[in-house]
Amino acid sequence: MSITITPTLQAVYASVYGFITGALGSTVPVIQGLSNRTPMPPPVPGFVLMQAIHARRLRWNIDSWQNTTPPPVTMTEEQALEVWLQLDFYGPTSLDYATTISTLWRDEYGCNALAPTCQPLYADEARMIPLIDAEQQYEQRWSLDARLQYNPVTTITQAYAGSTQIGVVNVNQSYPAT
Repeated sequence: MSITITPTLQAVYASVYGFITGALGSTVPVIQGLSNRTPMPPPVPGFVLMQAIHARRLRWNIDSWQNTTPPPVTMTEEQALEVWLQLDFYGPTSLDYATTISTLWRDEYGCNALAPTCQPLYADEARMIPLIDAEQQYEQRWSLDARLQYNPVTTITQAYAGSTQIGVVNVNQSYPAT
């Protein structure tokens, strides 16, 4: 039995990465996740850090079967998820970056840029969250929570009995009394 899931969260990150670099330009570094033991990019021209921080089920599963001949049968379960992404924008133009992304996230541009993997739902207002770096200096950081929906489909391959035969056994003949 094999189990697969598609699209994955990594595919969602790739779509959001494409959306951000399309909106801000390819010269702005976009980093996924919270990196340990990795230096931050230089604050000029700035960079973006994206991290999924919450996932919430939106509805019950949609189950379907694909009968194949010969078996096995493939069963799929689709789940709708709302995922919250925290997008942090660093550098002197960080508010401009946050404003650009929150504007386009709430627009047809965002729907087209993220399709077919996921779709934007809404984004919170940007907020200033200063960062104190290793040199005890303040760095500009604006953050916003962007929410999107994607529908991962889990596929399970299952073997089954396609037909059965019922036989009659004469117990007295097969197992005579002693």
